[in-house]
Amino acid sequence: LPHSCHPAPLLRAARRPPRMHPLATEITAGITAGAAKTLAFYPLDTLVTRREVGRPLLVPRETLEGARPAAIRDVYAGSVLATLGMLPYALLFHTAFYLCEAALARFAISAALVKVCAGTCGAVAAAAVGVPFEGLKHRLQLQVRGYTTPRLALASTLRLEGVAGLYRGFGSTLARNVPYNALHFGLYALAASALRPARLPATEALSGAAAGALTALLTTPLDLVNTRLQTQRIFTASGAAANLSGVVDAISRVAAEEGGPTALMRGAGLRAAQYAPSGLLFFCVYEAVKRRAASGGL
Repeated sequence: LPHSCHPAPLLRAARRPPRMHPLATEITAGITAGAAKTLAFYPLDTLVTRREVGRPLLVPRETLEGARPAAIRDVYAGSVLATLGMLPYALLFHTAFYLCEAALARFAISAALVKVCAGTCGAVAAAAVGVPFEGLKHRLQLQVRGYTTPRLALASTLRLEGVAGLYRGFGSTLARNVPYNALHFGLYALAASALRPARLPATEALSGAAAGALTALLTTPLDLVNTRLQTQRIFTASGAAANLSGVVDAISRVAAEEGGPTALMRGAGLRAAQYAPSGLLFFCVYEAVKRRAASGGL
């Protein structure tokens, strides 16, 4: 047979596995990378939460039988709930992320700006499902009586605050998540484009670590305010009225009553220590899954 009619190339083409749809690839990469960073760095996330509300890093667990000594395993309190919540959050986030990227592909916009817009869309789209899980996670991390297990935390929240309690801090979460995700993906794209010409073997790792650390530092005040708003009710008796009424009130009160504007940066060091390696891990896994899918390996 002539070379052009030889059956071998046709057989090889027929055996090549079908490639995953780009949207499915984006979702798979996002869920896999999100789960990896959530589980790997959850203890640091717990310490950040405790630092932001002024609790000891290792707190006694306040059970119904009384306080018991702090245990290292308590820093994983809420980790299962956080991982379960990450699944629907990532599904919605990365669906909106992909659709925004696809819509902007026709315009002559820089890759970094596209990622900023896509991160913003993802944060807005996923907020409704993410806030209840994050609010319960924060309460579990503090290990206050009535909030030491997921079941107790949910029951106490519904009993004292109703369903609205699950969405406490919705505005502050959105105010933090929009700039966080815009910066996280935008700074990563910017750093990667700057480092690629140097052909460094660890471009993704370096870009992810830099994006994670910078984003964490820049969004620390908003994260602190969000944590305070979501957890303040558990420190008041019988669900009494909370003191902080919103983002602006929380920012002004913390700055005025706790030593000036620098009080808003409480936990910044721990956040940078958490988000530099978690950014590295997230983007390395994220890019690896996308490459594997593009080659037909998924």
